[in-house]
Amino acid sequence: MRDHPGADGAAPARMDSIATRLLRIIFGSYFVVTLVVTALQLAAEYRHTEDRLVREIDAMQQTFGPGLADAMWRFNDDTLRGILSGMKELPIVVGIKIENDNAEIVRAVGAVSDHQGRKLVADAAGKLSQVADQDGLLGKTFSRVFPILYKNGAGAAQQIGTWTVYSNQRIVVKQVEYGFFLILVNSVIKTLALWFIFLLVVRHWLGKPLRQLIDFVGQLTIDNLGAKVFVLKDGGRHELHVLANKLNEMLDNLRASVAETSALNAELQARQTRIEMLNESLELRVAERTADLLNDRQQLAKANADLEQANRSLAETMHTLNRAHEELGRSERLAALGSLVAGIAHELNTPIGNSLTVASTLAESTREFATSFASGLKKSTVERFIADTFVATDLLSRNIVRSANLVTSFKQVAVDQTSAQRRSFDLAAVVAENIRALSPMIAKTAFVVVETVPPDIKFDSYPGPLGQVLMNLVNNAILHGFEGRAHGTITIAAQAAGAGAVQLRVSDDGIGVPPEHVHRIFDPFFTTKLGMGGCGLGLSITHNIVTSVLGGKVQLDSALGKGTTFTLLLPLVAPLS
Repeated sequence: MRDHPGADGAAPARMDSIATRLLRIIFGSYFVVTLVVTALQLAAEYRHTEDRLVREIDAMQQTFGPGLADAMWRFNDDTLRGILSGMKELPIVVGIKIENDNAEIVRAVGAVSDHQGRKLVADAAGKLSQVADQDGLLGKTFSRVFPILYKNGAGAAQQIGTWTVYSNQRIVVKQVEYGFFLILVNSVIKTLALWFIFLLVVRHWLGKPLRQLIDFVGQLTIDNLGAKVFVLKDGGRHELHVLANKLNEMLDNLRASVAETSALNAELQARQTRIEMLNESLELRVAERTADLLNDRQQLAKANADLEQANRSLAETMHTLNRAHEELGRSERLAALGSLVAGIAHELNTPIGNSLTVASTLAESTREFATSFASGLKKSTVERFIADTFVATDLLSRNIVRSANLVTSFKQVAVDQTSAQRRSFDLAAVVAENIRALSPMIAKTAFVVVETVPPDIKFDSYPGPLGQVLMNLVNNAILHGFEGRAHGTITIAAQAAGAGAVQLRVSDDGIGVPPEHVHRIFDPFFTTKLGMGGCGLGLSITHNIVTSVLGGKVQLDSALGKGTTFTLLLPLVAPLS
């Protein structure tokens, strides 16, 4: 292949011929395959020769075994030495060693090894001496051990020792080296012959047509495509002929495209003239639109000023609305606390009144006892006074304990709800305190509150807001959930909900919530009892406390006629404010 100059006139770049690349790839692959096959042939030939050599050594047992046994039995050292010398002359043997039944070397010739693997060489007199192992890779020694069996007159065989034949890989290589040479020469000749044949074929069928194609294409330019048709000057019909036909088709398409481009250029010039005329009229219209735009911008600035004023007014209204919302929530809490105070006062009236009556009775009984004491006491009078005193003190104790419990519950609930301080508390105790505080109100109804809160659920949270949530939910059930019902049950239950959380449920078996009200139940000011005791802030405040203060979630589940359940998912440790 010839080199062709680049488009910028620079020095021609050296091209890598396809034929050359094909030769390199194909014969590189062929050479690798030939090398692998030849290596396998050589390895097989070596293994076959080594096996044949081992079989020849094994055959020596039949040939020399009886003679060695007889010489060993008769202690005929001359015969033994003659047999060993004869075996040593065999080309497959490098050494022979004879040992008695005590594993002691009796006689040896050539190169042998002892039981420790040390190399020994026997001289002409049979004396052994140790030599260094310098045989190299091809001098690696291998051996075959045969027993020396002597048959007595009765035909019984007795082992009287062993004899070992040594050979090495150099003997195997020497026997196969001619075969190796023939295999290598055969592979080299076939490779060179195939290389030469393929080189001639590729140059004729690929190189020559490609040179014709390069010469033809090199004469073409975009401005001078010519009218010639490319024809390959070789026989046959192959892929390069198809490529030549496609090249001719491409040239025809390029000539048509050039003609079409010329027509388009002419049309483009005409359109350019019309565009210039349109630009002149467009400039006039832009000037008119610019003036209109300036007027619109002034009107927009005025509208923006009005909008900013409206936004400020809306922000002030929202601020006022938020303050009103906060005041209503505070009023709701104070109203609940006032109702709680009134209930507690009513509830305290009974035990305190009973205590006052008992105290008056006890005082009267004491005066009578004092009068009787002055005039002389009877045993019956003393016993009656003691019995009346026991009854009075018991009634006083129970009524005072009841009053103290009510005051303690009210004090804890009032402190929690007014201070909203964070502290550690037991959930069951807080629920019981708040329900006890609501007991005066609940006692006026036909409804029952059931608490199933397990003990030892410890919270680090805000008991006051939690108590307000419970009061709101219980009040909501009494006011809305049991409308038209003569009796009902409110259940407060709790259970663990994974690590670090508790699920608190407040449910009733009342009338339920209509489906159209479910999605609005937590909205501020939403109530179905407006003007009848409801302001629409109870559940809104409940939602805000649970999500904002207690760091939990609240969910409503209700079905008409089956009751309502509020599920609170609360963390045991409330988030920091």
